[in-house]
Amino acid sequence: MEYLYIQLLSRETRHCTIMHKWILTWILPTLLYTSCFHIICLVGTIAFACNDMNPEQMGANVNCSSPERHTRSYDYMEGGDVRVRRLFCRTQWYLRIDKRGKVKGTQDKQTNYNIMEIRTVAVGVVAIKGVESEYFLAMDKEGKLYAKKVCNEDCNFKELIQENHYNTYASAKWTNSGREMFVAINQKGSPVKGKKTKKEQKTAHFLPIAIT
Repeated sequence: MEYLYIQLLSRETRHCTIMHKWILTWILPTLLYTSCFHIICLVGTIAFACNDMNPEQMGANVNCSSPERHTRSYDYMEGGDVRVRRLFCRTQWYLRIDKRGKVKGTQDKQTNYNIMEIRTVAVGVVAIKGVESEYFLAMDKEGKLYAKKVCNEDCNFKELIQENHYNTYASAKWTNSGREMFVAINQKGSPVKGKKTKKEQKTAHFLPIAIT
């Protein structure tokens, strides 16, 4: 009887060992494969979501503390896009940079000094160059508009499309105690100092008009 019991115990032990090996050989790899498959799917989904983002959305994810969000997508401005436009202010003056580099407004529609080349520098940031004068529009730390032959950080402006469909151009480098300073032309056609401007003012609102 004792011998029979030992035989049964030995047979059960071998059976358990075989089952253990079967689990390790078949079930465990399947479980591992399933887990890996889920991980790969998750990574693929994240990668696809990131690739599906436009540059503005990716920028927002990287810098969530950005104080201002654009009202429209700027996808069309990627890749050093260049647009040739006349910038017409709501005060009824065209932005002009003359051959001496003087910045002011003009109501002469025929002059080439009011034709501007608007070149993308980064998402939502542009440089504005007079096509005829070959001067770049610039703003100094005091908010004064001037012109430069060689483009630098003073020539970078944040282009934002407002709800009324006019554009504003704020210095990308300089602020007035944290407040943005805008390109603006008053009712007399003279540039307004950036420290006295606000984005709500019509002196800072421009329509980019295509050249026909």
